[in-house]
Amino acid sequence: MVDKTTFIKALRPFSLIVAIATCGLGVSLALIENSASVQLAYLVMITGLMLQIAVNLINDYRDINNVGFSSAQKDAIKRNTKIGWIVMFLAVILGLYMVSIRGWALLALGMVGVFGAWGYTGGQINYKSRGLGVLLVFFFMGVLLVGGSYYVVSGSYSINVFLLSLPFSLLSSLLLLSNELRDYEDDLAQGIKTMSVRLGFNFSVRMYYTIATLLYLLSVALYSADKLNSVTLILVSSLALWQPLKLLSADKHKRASLTKLTGRLYFLYGLSYITTIWMS
Repeated sequence: MVDKTTFIKALRPFSLIVAIATCGLGVSLALIENSASVQLAYLVMITGLMLQIAVNLINDYRDINNVGFSSAQKDAIKRNTKIGWIVMFLAVILGLYMVSIRGWALLALGMVGVFGAWGYTGGQINYKSRGLGVLLVFFFMGVLLVGGSYYVVSGSYSINVFLLSLPFSLLSSLLLLSNELRDYEDDLAQGIKTMSVRLGFNFSVRMYYTIATLLYLLSVALYSADKLNSVTLILVSSLALWQPLKLLSADKHKRASLTKLTGRLYFLYGLSYITTIWMS
């Protein structure tokens, strides 16, 4: 079982690229259009990163009654959860400041985002154990974050922003799917009914291949539709797929690196994609 109790592991540094990349894309699109406040751009990046940190630290609390954890490990989970709630509170304060600038529509958007973050493992919703994580993360950690970031900075939204957010939505789903595949045996043993447990390991491996393929097909489609001025850098990032794809057929212990390597793909793709956006 992956040890989630130390602060660094509970923080999941590899996953922070999601907040940085999605908020970074929304901010970049707004800044490029010259309709943006630089101050708000910084606040969006900071708030998005803080929310990701808070969610990572809080979400482990559900596992506190796991019989495999020692008293010291359970205390560490409690400590991480408290830190997470403090970070969440500070992020909410920053969010309310942005609401005072952009209005109540942003508050509604933020509430949907908080619901999505909390509902991943929280309360009776717990859509992770309902097998809906990979599907809902596509919206919450892609379309919503990019669009919300763009709206905060620019005060508007467009179909173009929606279309350009779709690759990051696929990447977010791919990253979560890699996490499910990494933890498949542990989740199966503990009765955690993720999508991968419900549909089977082999099905989820095929889905990993499918999402990765769709990611680059969509990139080419956006280029063909003149939404991107180049696709070269983005296609080069596909070289980072080689190692995670190789691990899909590996045993449980070797598969432990799958999520980190998928996070690296997210980073390289995101960097290439945002660089391409700025080159337009």
